[in-house]
Amino acid sequence: MNFFYENLPNTVNVKGNEIEIITDFREYIRLLDMLKDPDIDEMQKYTIIQEYFLEDIVVDEDAVLALSSFITMGIRDALDLEETESEEVGEQKHEKELFSYSFDYAYILSGFLHDYGIDLMEISYMHWWKFRMLFDGLSENTEIKQRIMYRSIDLSTISDKEERKRISRIQKSIQLPATALTDYDIGNAFA
Repeated sequence: MNFFYENLPNTVNVKGNEIEIITDFREYIRLLDMLKDPDIDEMQKYTIIQEYFLEDIVVDEDAVLALSSFITMGIRDALDLEETESEEVGEQKHEKELFSYSFDYAYILSGFLHDYGIDLMEISYMHWWKFRMLFDGLSENTEIKQRIMYRSIDLSTISDKEERKRISRIQKSIQLPATALTDYDIGNAFA
């Protein structure tokens, strides 16, 4: 898709039918938080997911996969393909959580305000995909991008002992809680 001349999607394809869905970014941040909540059982999650479909459908595996693909902007489908190809050559892939919408919200808010002049607390609507694209495009000098950069550093690749200590201290000071959920986890939440 080329969004310079195509609209952002407001439907997902479930068993050959285009089903209209909620698209506001706040709702998907809320959904991601819900998926991480250990007090919500699988049946309750299906009930909550039902609310994301604006048409009356049965929320089954196909519906969940369609919504998951929407949440990850189709990236999950690409990751599944890459993982299948990696498994064929014996590679193991482990994704490290680099940010959390809940834990890092202040830095995400300030990044949007700094780079785009968008106050996410005041804006009435923004499509989930637009939010994700803008989030990905935040400049490297925003606090959230700095945190992501430091969290992504593999300390074993740093040969200088003092630099490794410095980065390790930074990583410890900005580490995420253990309950963080990756896009890949979202796709596998109901698998």
